Amino acid sequence: MCTSNSSDGTGFRSRGLSEAGFTGLEAAIVLIAFIVVASVFAYVALQAGFSSAQRSQSVIHQGIQEAGSSCTVTGTIYGISSAPGFIESVIIPVGLTAGNEPIDMTTVSIRFIGPRHSEIVEQANPLVDVFPGYGFWSVQEWFNSDTDMLLEVGEQCVLNISPGNQNDCRPYGSFAVEIKPVGRAALRVERTVPGSIERVNRLG
Repeated sequence: MCTSNSSDGTGFRSRGLSEAGFTGLEAAIVLIAFIVVASVFAYVALQAGFSSAQRSQSVIHQGIQEAGSSCTVTGTIYGISSAPGFIESVIIPVGLTAGNEPIDMTTVSIRFIGPRHSEIVEQANPLVDVFPGYGFWSVQEWFNSDTDMLLEVGEQCVLNISPGNQNDCRPYGSFAVEIKPVGRAALRVERTVPGSIERVNRLG
């Protein structure tokens, strides 16, 4: 009788220990899974924060560049296309920033910069009221102007910039235009080409 009771007791204790061990293993698995899920959420949140910070930094950088320049964008920028698949020319209206001296537009140099190429865009001749060929820029329109070539307070020049290479002017491409009056800080304008290109494309 004593041996039988001892055997039953030992068997019961063995099952109890086994069940306790199994419960502990389950708890460990759940804890590890919780840590992994929390880590994934934390990573996603950090990535979202970094992306937002980078976008804000880019906007601030662009604002600082425009603020430091002697000229500024005064209206909507457009991309013009007469052939399918790419933008041929970029229309940028510019004027003087507050407190700056007039700019002689004949001394302005323009660079067109993209991930695939960079080039100096030459002045058209004549400079005003012409549609430039590839690789040239012109003053397409000049509002409130007098007879000289100075961009003065209250005036607005609409620049038509036609790069010689359109590799960065195709759908979803990106580019920057640097407009630099001689002896002054450059105005840098960055834009992205829309996925679907029309005859006239609003670039912002």
